[in-house]
Amino acid sequence: MYTIGQASLRSGVAVSLIRAWERRYGILRPARTPSGYRLYDDDAIARLRAMRGLIERGWSARQAAAAVLAQETTPRPRAIDAPEGGSTLIHATARYDPAAVEGALDDLFGRGSFEAVIDDLVLPAAVMLGEAWADGQIDVAAEHLASNAISRRLSALFDQGGLPGSGPRVLVGLPPDSRHELGALAFAVALRRLGVDVLYLGADVPVESWADAATESAAQAAVVGVVTARDVSPAMDVATALRAGRPDLVLAFGGGSAAGLSEIGEVTVLPIRVVEAAEVLRGRLR
Repeated sequence: MYTIGQASLRSGVAVSLIRAWERRYGILRPARTPSGYRLYDDDAIARLRAMRGLIERGWSARQAAAAVLAQETTPRPRAIDAPEGGSTLIHATARYDPAAVEGALDDLFGRGSFEAVIDDLVLPAAVMLGEAWADGQIDVAAEHLASNAISRRLSALFDQGGLPGSGPRVLVGLPPDSRHELGALAFAVALRRLGVDVLYLGADVPVESWADAATESAAQAAVVGVVTARDVSPAMDVATALRAGRPDLVLAFGGGSAAGLSEIGEVTVLPIRVVEAAEVLRGRLR
């Protein structure tokens, strides 16, 4: 069972939206502790993910809730082979075996092009890695060992993706205090492979630094990662600063918790899948 905060992190749905969907549409029936705190099970997490996925594909919240309640749809598995590949990576990580970690990554990245494997194999394996840490299967040091190995692979692909200075310029990064950057880095790789001049700012970028980068770089667009529910408020702060300094900037949110920001005007909320998100943003650029 999970608290509402844990349910938010696992589902990628903001706490405020969980409460709203529960109240308005009845998609959740949480248990209660003696003190009255909500507790959510795995089925509730699955329903939240399913509803979020439908909304990201253009359904209204009411339509998505009706479909989830009627069990007309279930959350699409992120990958057929990800559990196997993720388990291999976790076992190698738990043994602190860097050669085995690299071997597991060779297998994941070697099954096809970047576009073929990133959404259905590599990132799901990274999610499994994080869940293994959260569940106590591996230590934080071991998790960092594997995450850094994935990051190095993505950084190498970024460097190979195109020449700096060619194509429309886009800023990509995370808001203050947000440090889970694999998704943002993968998105930056996908975007660069589409001929975009990506300035990858990385994790934990202060609001004023976002504003300065937008002004000094003459970027055409900025993409702010909203990975967890905790990132929603700082991402909105970044958006406010960017709008104030660069009202002409194409502004977009991406990541697992970006769907909750869909009602903010003049901001594009990108699809959850990295390759699709890159294609959508590329279509917005001159």
